[in-house]
Order: sequence, then C-alpha cells, then structure tokens
Amino acid sequence: MLHLLKYSVLYLKLWAITLLTLLCMQQAIAQKPLKYLNQNAAVVTSDFSSQTKDKTSTTSSIIPFEKDGVYDARSRRIGYTLRLQNNLKIEQVGNISMQISNSTGTVLYKETYPFTIKKKGSFERDYEFAVGQFSPGYYVSSMSIQSNTYADIASYNFGYEPTKVVSKISTPNDFVNFWEQAKRELASTAPNYAVTPRPDLSNKFSDTYEVEYKSIDKAIIYGWLTVPKNSKNLPVLYKISDYQSELAPELRRDVVVLCINTRGTGASNQNFNFAYDQLGVYNLKDRNRYFLKGTYLDALRGLDLITTYASQMKLDTKRIVLTGGGLGGAIAAVLSAIDSRPSGIIMEGPSFIGMRDMISFGEGMTNTSFPASMFKNYCNSQKTSKESIIKTLEYFDPIYFAPYINCPILVGFSLHNINVPAQCVYTFTNQLRVSKKDIYECKECGNSLDKKFYGFKETWIKERFGQP
Repeated sequence: MLHLLKYSVLYLKLWAITLLTLLCMQQAIAQKPLKYLNQNAAVVTSDFSSQTKDKTSTTSSIIPFEKDGVYDARSRRIGYTLRLQNNLKIEQVGNISMQISNSTGTVLYKETYPFTIKKKGSFERDYEFAVGQFSPGYYVSSMSIQSNTYADIASYNFGYEPTKVVSKISTPNDFVNFWEQAKRELASTAPNYAVTPRPDLSNKFSDTYEVEYKSIDKAIIYGWLTVPKNSKNLPVLYKISDYQSELAPELRRDVVVLCINTRGTGASNQNFNFAYDQLGVYNLKDRNRYFLKGTYLDALRGLDLITTYASQMKLDTKRIVLTGGGLGGAIAAVLSAIDSRPSGIIMEGPSFIGMRDMISFGEGMTNTSFPASMFKNYCNSQKTSKESIIKTLEYFDPIYFAPYINCPILVGFSLHNINVPAQCVYTFTNQLRVSKKDIYECKECGNSLDKKFYGFKETWIKERFGQP
C-alpha cells in the first residue's frame, strides 16, 4: 500500500511539472512580438458557430500598451492586451481569430488561438507586434471571439508615426471643369426661395424662419434660419446636416444661424427617400447624377440664400463660418473650395473623406463599419470593382478639394473612429495649403469628440467673427 502511495505522489509531481512547463511555454508564446509571417496558420479546437450565443456571458476589453494608441520607434511595446471575463458559472471554451491589416486593406498577419475560461474566471492575452515591420500609418486589428456561449467582434485601431505619412493623390484631369459645369447647372435651376416666419419656434431673443428652395434634380431643400432681434450686420454660422441626420433650429443671441438639411435628410427627403445604406450609393455609376454631387450643390445654394437675404435680414456676408459633423464636415470643406464666400470652416469628425483608404480599411476589418460597408455591399450586389467606384468618388472626396481651400479651417477628429480611420483625415489635412489650420486630435475618443473640442470650437468661432 505504501509502495503504491509513493508512486502516486511521484506521478502527481511529474504531472504538475509538465502542466507548469506547458503554461510557461504558452505564456512565452503570448508575449513574443508577432511578425508578419503568419498568413495562414491556425489552431482550431472546435467549431462554435452553431451554438446559441449570449453577448452578456462574457465581457471583453482591450487595454492598449499606449493609452492614445499612437506609437513610434521609441515605443517600448506596440500592441494591446485582450481581456475576457466569464460572467457565467460554467466553463467557456472557444477560439479567437485575429487579423491585422494596413490602410490598403492588406492582411499582414492572422491566426486563430484557443482559449478556456473557468467559471467566473478571466483570460488575458497580449498581442505585441515587432517594431521594425511598421511603416508610418494606421493599422486595424480585428478579433472574432467565439465560445460555446459567446460570439462577438472586437477591434483596435492604432497608429505608427502617423504624422510622417506621405500622401500622394492624383486629381482627375477634368476635376475643375467638372465642378465649374456643376455650378453652372445649379445657376440655371431657379431657386424659388421661400422664407416663412415661424413665431411658434421663436423666442424673445431670436426670430425663427423656415426656409425652402429648389436644387438640381428637382430636389426641394428645407432648413431653418434664426436671426437675433434688433441686430445689425451679424455674422452667420452656417450648419450643414450629417448623412440623414436632421438639424433643428438653433437660436443664439450673438450670431445668425442657418441650418440646412440636404437631400435625403428630414423634410428634404422628397424624391430621395432612401434607406440608410442606399442613399449614399444612389446613381454611383454616373458621376453627373451621383448623390454627392446634388448634396454639395444643395448646400452651395444655402450660401446663395444668405447672399440673397443679406440686406433684408441684415446679415454680414463677409463673416460666414461653415460647420458640420460627419458628411456635413465634408460638405463644408467642398463648399469652401469651390466658393470664395466662407470666411472659415469647421469639420467635426468628417466622414466620406479619404474614401480609397476608408474602403480599404473596411475590407481589412472582420466587421466592416459604415460607410465602408455600404460601398462594399454595393460592389458585391452590382458585381463591380472597388476601383470602378473610386473613379467616381474621386470627384467628390474632400482630399481632392483640400488644395483649393483658402480660408481658415478647424478639423476635429478621433484617432480611434472605426467609421473613418484617422489616416483618412490625415490624408486630407496633408493636402491643405492654408496658413491658418487648426487640427484637433482626440486621442482617447471613440466615434465622437470630447467636451474640450466643443469649447475650443466656440472660441474658434468667436475669433473668426471678431467677437469678444
């Protein structure tokens, strides 16, 4: 009996040593920097795709090695830690399929790694990337996490010396002629302005008017004009709607505010009442009829309205600042390039910008975000290539308008916006030739900007308007 007990103890010691060795080996593999050599390798333990999933069963979090997600040659480590917390009282077994892509959508590395989480336990793995293989730019790491109870996708965007990105663009040969012709087309369309008082939406400080006018393609555009009472020659803050995001009247005591909802947005959806993922690809095959051409001209006519009613409403046409978020920011940039009236523009988290890179980033992500997903789905449904749609989009991408902007500009964006990768915005700002350009990078924001930006924005507006 004693003899058997002695062998049992020896067996347990050997088993413990073997288990400890395996754990150490696994930890060493996890901490070793990853090089872009593994394009196909995968460790697959099981297929969990048919299981019932509950996203509350696990909490996933990404802890970057650098808080702002921007690295350079001096960085000690590049990458992040993925942490999974099991919220259930049962063990979870699964796989993490990770891939990292660059701004062209090229997959640089991918692998599938197994994990096990004990009940109410946690799992962590470092994804550390070797420094020498990076070139300046932005990268996206996508992780598809699946277990017997859980399925979700996590993404981490990070930059490597992004300010050193060299952006080379080739403007279409007929770019300027195309937009000169577009402006002539708008000029030949009677605006039929209607500015209607709305006392029900006014207050004791400002009068509110509903505005209406016609644009190309028989589009009827609606918006709001608010004018402080007893004012003379006040500056105009011209706000332009985001993609299908309706603007309401904004009443201020210090400035006139014009809010315009471009086609497909709010009441301006007559003849353009499309689903969210359809409006942006409407007539994409024909640049002369494409949705963005009409959208830009809708907003350009808003400048015409300001000029037309300047005397009646006592507006100062020498002080007009354009502002917009998302697509509205892109429109503001385009208008300031093709028209000399704006005295300043503000772009808040601009979208529909740097579209070649944006679509390529989307291709490299496990879960493509809007608007890249819209263009990707369009190519698949229409059986057309990415290059064919980019040939159209080049006429509407703000990066091609940037060299023609000649007024002060404020660009605010997030370094971790998954809808519009920061490199797309950098490509735009690298093309600007104006002496007064303020770039606000929110290093810790997600898809929105922080309060600090909006405080800076108000100060910037007052400076442009010469107000205390």
